[in-house]
Amino acid sequence: MSQRDGKVVMSAHRPVLDAIINAWKAGDTDTVLGLLHDDVIYHFHVGTAPLVGKAAVETFLAKFGAGQTDIKWTIVRTLEADGALMIEGIDDYVDADGIHVRMPYMGVMEFEDGKVKYWRDYFDRGVLVAAKEKRTNAAWDAVMADLTR
Repeated sequence: MSQRDGKVVMSAHRPVLDAIINAWKAGDTDTVLGLLHDDVIYHFHVGTAPLVGKAAVETFLAKFGAGQTDIKWTIVRTLEADGALMIEGIDDYVDADGIHVRMPYMGVMEFEDGKVKYWRDYFDRGVLVAAKEKRTNAAWDAVMADLTR
């Protein structure tokens, strides 16, 4: 939902994002995959090779999600234009090794036939590496505090 000229405008694609998040938090990969186009192209980290097709995404999600607990995938804001949903959020979870990962990210989802066809996530890989090494990053902590104010 957004506001335009003082009127509330419903987002066409935000409900799909919310359904993906709720399914992921519940460990329901089948529902996540059902919300993706058969020909999905997913850049889980822009700068690395994309995953092409549902089978590749399913393999990635099985590995990435294995053992994740305490998932708090927070959306700070979204913007919708030209059939795309831009997302500012915070990934927050405990991984299979018991390491708490919390990092800001941006994402873009493009839709076809009501499903996500292109999905690109942008994040600072250094923040992820620091979390895995149990190092803190005061600058990113300040950004996340500002995002959640």
